[in-house]
Amino acid sequence: MTKGLIHPFIAGTFASFITILFGLAYEKATAIEGAQLESLREAIPMLHLFMAPIVGCLLASLGYRLLQKLGKKWGSFLFYFLFASISIISSFGIFSVYNLHEEIQYTIYGYAMPMHYFPFLSWVAFKPLFS
Repeated sequence: MTKGLIHPFIAGTFASFITILFGLAYEKATAIEGAQLESLREAIPMLHLFMAPIVGCLLASLGYRLLQKLGKKWGSFLFYFLFASISIISSFGIFSVYNLHEEIQYTIYGYAMPMHYFPFLSWVAFKPLFS
């Protein structure tokens, strides 16, 4: 039970760290500051950038356990396929973010889309340590 909670928590925390680090680096590289940064923080709060990967990895672990019980052979494949699919599909949700400062309306895609893949990549990277 604890192994089932430690893995997603560590993977989620790592993904959160990478998400925030990526966000800060992207903001600096594209010179998002002032009113633009306020607009970005209003649309995507830092707390969401921290919590979403942790919650995503915890939910993924629940799905993994469920699919493993349903089928040992195909459960892992189905889980990884679904997790990757959900990551890809959720990244398109960024197109529904409105009310951004006009100068960053299009830079938001490069900012937020990659972040949707960090929980999946972290979950997969840390999985061998807990098998």
